[in-house]
Amino acid sequence: MSQSHARVVSSPPPLKRIMQAVRAIEQGDYDSALLREFIGETGDLGQIAQALDAMANNILQRNTQLTLLNKVIPIGVSLSAEKDFNRLLESLVMEAQSFTNADAGSLYLVEDDKLRFVILRNTSLNMKMGGTSGEPIVFYPVRLHNEDGSENRANVVSYAALTRQRVNIADAYEAEGFDFSGTKAFDEKTKYRSKSFLTIPLDNKEGRVIGVLQLINAKDPKTGEIVPFKHDNVLEALILLATAALDGYIREAALRREIAQLKIEIDRSRRDKQVNEITETKFFHDLKSKAEEMRAKGKK
Repeated sequence: MSQSHARVVSSPPPLKRIMQAVRAIEQGDYDSALLREFIGETGDLGQIAQALDAMANNILQRNTQLTLLNKVIPIGVSLSAEKDFNRLLESLVMEAQSFTNADAGSLYLVEDDKLRFVILRNTSLNMKMGGTSGEPIVFYPVRLHNEDGSENRANVVSYAALTRQRVNIADAYEAEGFDFSGTKAFDEKTKYRSKSFLTIPLDNKEGRVIGVLQLINAKDPKTGEIVPFKHDNVLEALILLATAALDGYIREAALRREIAQLKIEIDRSRRDKQVNEITETKFFHDLKSKAEEMRAKGKK
């Protein structure tokens, strides 16, 4: 009797579950798990659950499309048009923070065998480094390989870069397999609490990792509570567009350097040719002979 009563209390009546699902749809928090046990039924309850689930997914798809159209695509266009490299890096982090409601974000770029810290933003600590802030990054680069040549998979950002896999961690203090000693030291110094992490490798169209984006402490929009990061198709689209913009800028900058170097080499070659043309003339040889004669007379 008591066991049966306990089951009734722990599992809300079907109508209440249906109403919970309706409210979740209205608030944009719907998850198919709310109606999972009813969707497979063949009766009226099953049909209602199936209709609600289909409607919720259609609304979600439409909202995603609207967000892509109204927000993500314009952001992608503006990033691609940005000519200031520091502002481009800064915008990438800030837009990703906005879409995930992340309290902090950082960006690393691959240079040689290291991940160089280029942007750091922390809203709660009012901390800004790199980008247009004028504040230099005070953190050391993260090595991709150890001194013995082995891969450095202890650090979550190097792991993401080496494996080309994103890493979603609900609580860094409870995570296994990664060294968060630097994070904990930062927290102790600043009285911060780094909890949820989303670390995303940035691949260019050739599949080469050009950087790593790390977002920290996703916040529940209603309560402000720190929550795990969720999979988001809109964020996926933003990352693709932002990476394309970043890769395009890096390629353009490399091309400009190559052109500048080529111009230097051409100028040097042209100068050498002009010198050779001058030194091979009869006038130059006569002038050289006269100079040698004058030096010889001077020695006497």
